[in-house]
Amino acid sequence: MREKSVPPLVPTPVARNIADFVIEQAEKPSNPALFARRGATGAWEDVTAKEFRAEVERIAKGLIAEGVAPGDRVAIMARTCYEWSLVDFAIWFAGAVRSVFRRAEGDT
Repeated sequence: MREKSVPPLVPTPVARNIADFVIEQAEKPSNPALFARRGATGAWEDVTAKEFRAEVERIAKGLIAEGVAPGDRVAIMARTCYEWSLVDFAIWFAGAVRSVFRRAEGDT
């Protein structure tokens, strides 16, 4: 397979990635809600940045404990949901790369 490389039009800082968004939001004094999910009663409940970050870090530590290393590919095979976001960010926190399997239309 041939590979081609093109220099970026806009330089990006090497030390930043999408995981920084969660860290920055969690460090805000306002601790904003990042998500809302259904609670045990079925009512929608906000998930604050600090709560989300704590859950993401817990999952990332589990991935690392299972041998996931920076640059590894981790697949998510699930419907889009709050937990998907948790695992997605946990994969990035662990330094890995997410790969997605999507269901075909009509699959159950």
